[in-house]
Amino acid sequence: MRKLILLLSYIFIILLGYGNTPKVQPSSEAKSAFTAKFPGATKFKWSIEKPGEYEVEFRLNGIKTAALFDLRGALIEIEEEIKEVNLPQSVKTSIIKDFSGYKLKEIEKVTNPNGDITYEMEALRRKIKLEIAFDFEGAIISKESLKQEK
Repeated sequence: MRKLILLLSYIFIILLGYGNTPKVQPSSEAKSAFTAKFPGATKFKWSIEKPGEYEVEFRLNGIKTAALFDLRGALIEIEEEIKEVNLPQSVKTSIIKDFSGYKLKEIEKVTNPNGDITYEMEALRRKIKLEIAFDFEGAIISKESLKQEK
């Protein structure tokens, strides 16, 4: 009985620790910039993308969206989840030409503050997993091999 009580106590302490994961508090400038830029955002969650950059994931008009801000609140980029059918024809043509047989996942339209748009996605085929990005004209701007999950 004593071992059971000890075991349950350890489990309780471990679960308490997981529940108390600290939330990221963005800089007041980043938070203010987000509120001003996306007043209709719901279900937002802040995280640290890398030192000096905050990412906030949220829903806007029913679309999964993320935005990156620096510490001063300057917008770095906006990522919107899109479906494959919504890719520009130029990007679809490049995918057919260079990535035939790949299944696309996590397709995002990425917009920088200047309005330049790129399209980023994961491409999977058998044991190959790539992260690829295209410009609006369908040119490949990056292609990186990712570790395949088992």
